[in-house]
Amino acid sequence: MLLFISYLSQGVFLVVVAYFAVYVLLELRVLLISRKVEKRQLTEISMASVDVASNVLPRVSVLLPICNEADVVERLIDAACRLRYPAGLLEILVLDDSSDTTSILADAKVAAYARERGNIRLIRRQNREGYKAGNLVHGIQQATGDFYAIFDADFVPPADFLLKTIPCFADSSLGFLQTGIGYENSDVSFLTRFQAMEMGHQQYVTVGLCEDGDMASLSGSSCVWRKTCVEQLGGWNASTITEDVDLGYRAQLEKWKYAYLRTVISMSVLPETISAFRIQRERWGRGLIHSAFKHVRQMFRQEMPLLKRLHAISMMFSAALLASIYVLIVLSLPLSYLVHVEGAGLHWLMLVFSVLVAVWALDNVFAAQKSASIKRRRRIWHTFWDTYRYVAMFLPMAWYYFVGGVRALLGVYDEFNRTPKGKTAYRAAMPAINTVLLAGEAITFCYSLLAIAVATWKKNYLFIPFNINACLGFAMVLYWSWQERLRHEED
Repeated sequence: MLLFISYLSQGVFLVVVAYFAVYVLLELRVLLISRKVEKRQLTEISMASVDVASNVLPRVSVLLPICNEADVVERLIDAACRLRYPAGLLEILVLDDSSDTTSILADAKVAAYARERGNIRLIRRQNREGYKAGNLVHGIQQATGDFYAIFDADFVPPADFLLKTIPCFADSSLGFLQTGIGYENSDVSFLTRFQAMEMGHQQYVTVGLCEDGDMASLSGSSCVWRKTCVEQLGGWNASTITEDVDLGYRAQLEKWKYAYLRTVISMSVLPETISAFRIQRERWGRGLIHSAFKHVRQMFRQEMPLLKRLHAISMMFSAALLASIYVLIVLSLPLSYLVHVEGAGLHWLMLVFSVLVAVWALDNVFAAQKSASIKRRRRIWHTFWDTYRYVAMFLPMAWYYFVGGVRALLGVYDEFNRTPKGKTAYRAAMPAINTVLLAGEAITFCYSLLAIAVATWKKNYLFIPFNINACLGFAMVLYWSWQERLRHEED
């Protein structure tokens, strides 16, 4: 029985490492493409925005879906009203699903701007059915634009956003367009620096995916959608909590083109508390894994060259890959105990995995520094330490995605937990899943310590660095949770 468990554990470990190897190699290829694009400064699609700027502009509806965002709603409406575009061709719709003082603030702002300019309206629903997806579907039923520009409550678009993005739609096959995102609070703490690095890396990778014509997973904010594309796809689907990713997948699988303009940057705000980050990433993991399995069969029915199909699989199942890293944490203890030190095969596999992680970490740092999300350069020692902690932070994230994936498999698709942001986020009431994730962090930290002890006892030393990283990652989030609780008690 023990022999069977040992071979099964090694087999699972081999599959995860093999998939990770393919993922890293494909990502390196895309990063080389992104680098070439950067050297040219402009992609073909961004050059088109200059060529057709003099053409007659279409009517645009700016959609601002909000729900209990009192800290940021006023600046969002101010930013939307600063957008430069012919007044007769622009309407701003504030889609308010709030149940707190956000509605009062939004009412006052909209009323003031309506008296001044007349092209802004506030729209409310009778209920919050379908959450953000339902809010957007309800909103476009009131919209009159040929294009929809969408900004979440914590976003601040540049004034020339529409003038730089709308001309790109001169290509009638272009269904939607995503722009770059910067972060105002990226240097508040290591937690926000981690998020800015991770997001910056993703944005830099997306440059290469767009240039190469590969499938991509794009954000649902700071983007523009063609009305006919949205109508053909049936709008946003409330059956998933990552409705933006779901709609993007459907568009690409229906042969609509997308564009990514990294040089057009809207500013946003990152979660500053570990509880807010924790519930956000569980929701993302649940939605991304659900979306991947929901659309994978249609993806395989598409005619694609092998390389593009590999990129599609890699991108769609990247969240599942991250969740599987938590499985490696679970397997590290039985493997350290059951696999004899003389059996070199698994040790070589662990060494290969460690090298892949190092390569992946370096390409993440490189891409993050190239992205608009990271502005301030740090000293070499700080960069090294941040890189080490950056890798370690993915292990708690793997736990959040693992839980999200399990819940998706259990059919929990529509539980939407809003991410509180800003300096007062620690005061927000957290959903029950936050406690479950926190308990899992404590258990996994102790489990990894035990795995280190067993690996030392059995002389399987190559497992130790992996478990040390796990201990560091989970220790960080537990420490931040303790700080957050103290701060909450002081209030």
